[in-house]
Amino acid sequence: MHQPDVLLLVKETLSVSPLFVDLEADFHARVPVVICKEKKSGLICKVSAGNENAFQTTSYLSAIASREPLLLPLVLGFRRWAQICQIDRAEEGGLPPYVFTLMVIYFLQKRKESLLPTYLNQEVCASFHLNPMINKTPSISLAFGIASSVQWKLT
Repeated sequence: MHQPDVLLLVKETLSVSPLFVDLEADFHARVPVVICKEKKSGLICKVSAGNENAFQTTSYLSAIASREPLLLPLVLGFRRWAQICQIDRAEEGGLPPYVFTLMVIYFLQKRKESLLPTYLNQEVCASFHLNPMINKTPSISLAFGIASSVQWKLT
């Protein structure tokens, strides 16, 4: 099955799913994708086919997520926070959703007691500064609840 056929099948399948809304397809992009929004969280999902880099990256992230059960809830919570703060819109000068996943992984790797290994045990040094003139961020707090669940509180 060729890439366009796979994406058409993905689009058709997602269009009848009650879990996704706002289904779009961009077959003319550099990497053709089907774009949808997960109904419950409102997070955007992009599906491509025939993209070896995306496949390898997804496989790596899946392996890391299976190793640390807190990764997925932290990423989803962080992405939701970014959505609330309106800093997750790359087309408007914000950050692409993938960056928030990488930031959570980096955080879990760099804790005093690391929860995740670094890739090939390589050290990565990074720093960034937030623009103090931009203050879109409401007060968000993170609390660990029963059975290691993650709860976010917006105030």
